[in-house]
Amino acid sequence: MSRFDRYILRELNGPFWFALVVITLVLVVDFVPEVVSMVISKGLATGVIIQVFVLNLAWMLALSVPMAVLSGTLMGFGRLSSDSEVLAMKASGVSLYRIIAPVLLLAAIVGAGLVEFNNEVLPDANHQARLLMSDIRRKRPTLDLKPNVIEDRIPGYHILIKTIDQKTSAIADVTIFDQQEQRSPRTVVAKSGVMNYSADGRTLIMKLRDGEIHEIDPADPRKYRRTAFQEQTFYLGGVEDEWSRTSSDYRTDREKSSALMREDIATWEKSIGPHLAEINRVCSTMVSAILVAPPLAAVAEVSLPLADASYTPAPDSLSAQQRALDRVHRVTSLIQREEAAIDSQERMINQYLIEIYKKYSIPAACVVFVLIGCPLGVRARRGGFGVGIGVSLGLFLVYWAFLIGGEELADREFITPFTAMWSADILIGLVGLILLWSVNSEVQLGPRHLLGYLTAGRLGVRTKSVSERPAS
Repeated sequence: MSRFDRYILRELNGPFWFALVVITLVLVVDFVPEVVSMVISKGLATGVIIQVFVLNLAWMLALSVPMAVLSGTLMGFGRLSSDSEVLAMKASGVSLYRIIAPVLLLAAIVGAGLVEFNNEVLPDANHQARLLMSDIRRKRPTLDLKPNVIEDRIPGYHILIKTIDQKTSAIADVTIFDQQEQRSPRTVVAKSGVMNYSADGRTLIMKLRDGEIHEIDPADPRKYRRTAFQEQTFYLGGVEDEWSRTSSDYRTDREKSSALMREDIATWEKSIGPHLAEINRVCSTMVSAILVAPPLAAVAEVSLPLADASYTPAPDSLSAQQRALDRVHRVTSLIQREEAAIDSQERMINQYLIEIYKKYSIPAACVVFVLIGCPLGVRARRGGFGVGIGVSLGLFLVYWAFLIGGEELADREFITPFTAMWSADILIGLVGLILLWSVNSEVQLGPRHLLGYLTAGRLGVRTKSVSERPAS
C-alpha cells in the first residue's frame, strides 16, 4: 500500500469510528426504555442487564457498521474537498477513481468480515438474547400491592384491595378472584384483614375477617355455594420466582447461519416432491377412470383411499349421483390440502432465502455506500458532522425502506427474495457509479445540462453554462 493510499484511509479512519460510536449509541438509547422497564418491574441484577446489552449489541453492529462506512465516507471526502485536496490531486493527474480505490478495497474487506459476523456471531447472539428475554419475562417481581388497583401478577389470582395501610399492613374491602381451578373458580370477599409475606418472600399471607367465599359446587355445577367465615388465612404462592436460565436447541431463521438455512431449504424442497406426486396421481386416476367408464360410475369407483370399492351403485340412480358428488368433493379437498402443504413449504423457503440474502446484501452495502458517499462528499465540499450524519441517515432510510418493503412483497410472493434483498444495493450502486463518473468528469447531471450534452453529441465534454457564455 502506497503512502497516498494510507493518507486517504487515515483521513476516513477518524470519521468512520466516530460515526460508528454515535450510531451505535443511538440504537442503544432506543433500546434503553425496554431494558429500564424490565429493571423496574423485574428487579434484575446488574450482570443480567449487561448480558442483555451485550447480546443485543450484535444486531446493532450489523446495522451500524454499513451506516458508519457511509457517514465516514461522506465526512472524509467532504473534508478533503473543502480543503481543496481533491482538486489538487486531480490537477496532479490523479483521477477520482484512483482516490477511491483504497477505500473501496477496505470497504470490501469490512463487508467480508461483516458477512462472517452475520453467519457465525450474530445467529448465536440472537439465539441467546431470545432465550434470555424469555427467561426475564417469566420471572415475576416482588409483589407491591396498591389500593384500588387489580393485581394480576400472581398466577391464578386477581386481587383488588380498596384500602391499604402501608405502616401496619392492615387492609379493608378485599376481593380475591381465585381461578387456579378452571372448573370451579371461587371469589373471596372480606371486610378487613392483614397481609404479610413469608420469610422467603415467595408467599403472600392474607388473614381476612368477616368475609365470604362464593363458588360453584364442583360435584354439581348447577349448585352455587356460599361460605361465611369470621377469620380465615389464605396463602397465595408464586409471588416471586428465583432467577434461572434455560436452554433450547430450537432456532428461528434469524438464529441460524446461511449453511443451516440452506440445509433446511433443501429438506423442504425435497418434501414438495411427494405432494406434487400425490396431486398428479389423483388427477391421473380421475382422468383415466372418466375416459374408460360412465361418468358417475367412474367417479364412484376411483381407486383412492377416500373411495369405498365395496359399494358400486347403479350409474343412473340418485344414490350414485350423490356418492359421485361426495367423491369429487373429497378428491378436491385432498388436492387442496396437498396444494396448501406445498404453499406452506414454499413460504418457508422464501422466508429463509430472504434471511440468507440479507446476510450478504447488508454487508455489500459497505461497498455500495462508498460508491455513492464519495461523490456526494466531494460535492458537499464540507466534512461537517451534521452533513455526514444527515445525508447518511437519509440514504440509509431509503435503503432500509427498500429492504422492509421488499421483504413484505417477497413474503406475499409478489417478487423473488433475491429482488427483495438486492434491489436496494443495485439501485444505489448504479446511482453511485453515475455520480462518481459525473464528479470525476466534472459533468453536470441536470436536465438542461444533459440536453446540451446530447445535442453536442459528446457526453464527456463539459459545455459552458449560461453564466459562462459571453454577453452578446
